[in-house]
Amino acid sequence: MGVLLWVLAAALAVGLGIAVVFFVRSSAGASHDGEPAVIRVTFWVTLLWAGIAIAGALVTAVATLVQSAVQITVPTAAYWPALPEGAFVEGASATRTDGGFTDADVVVEGLSTGARVCWAIGQALWWLVPGAVGALVAMSCYQLLRGRAFAPVLSRMSMVTAVVVCLGGIGAQVLSDIAGSMASTELLAYSGGGFEEVAGIDDVLDAWWPDPMFSVTLPFWPIAAGLAFAALAVILRNGTRLQRETEGLV
Repeated sequence: MGVLLWVLAAALAVGLGIAVVFFVRSSAGASHDGEPAVIRVTFWVTLLWAGIAIAGALVTAVATLVQSAVQITVPTAAYWPALPEGAFVEGASATRTDGGFTDADVVVEGLSTGARVCWAIGQALWWLVPGAVGALVAMSCYQLLRGRAFAPVLSRMSMVTAVVVCLGGIGAQVLSDIAGSMASTELLAYSGGGFEEVAGIDDVLDAWWPDPMFSVTLPFWPIAAGLAFAALAVILRNGTRLQRETEGLV
């Protein structure tokens, strides 16, 4: 996997170099043809980001599926470690009255296939959602540079972005939460155990071993963002129609 990461890093470096070269050439050309340099810069930056997002999604998914150990966030029931008798800490300016840790970032081996697949898809979607937005911005800049601010492709691409952001954002959160919950059960649930007596601790496992938790959050921001891009698609479609009508009057 390390080789793959190095290959990805090299590819990104090459892509960045190409983007810089095009940026320099485009900026030089902007002084001659009057096209806004900021549009060119935005085009290459967002195009590069879209490429990085695709590469990141692929690497993340493959790494999750093929590596023996997977880094994953697992939810737990509210947990706070109990101190044994005679132990104390000094210097704290606040006192905990309730609650505790509710999740942990861990590296797990032996994770089930279902948890791996859900985590791989969820994490890949976290890359692809902003990548889709970057691709839309890049296409918008490209059409602006061609003098086609209301090109029909922009309205269609905006609607596609709306679907990707809405479904992708929800899917990323839900699938990642499901995978984390599955990993929580696989990692923390046990059918038996034992411990030696510890002064001041009645139940060592209860005091020092967190309970698994199933937790899934349904995010609402992807819905709002998706509706915003859908509205943008309608605006662009109307702009295209008005532009055609105006051209017909000239």
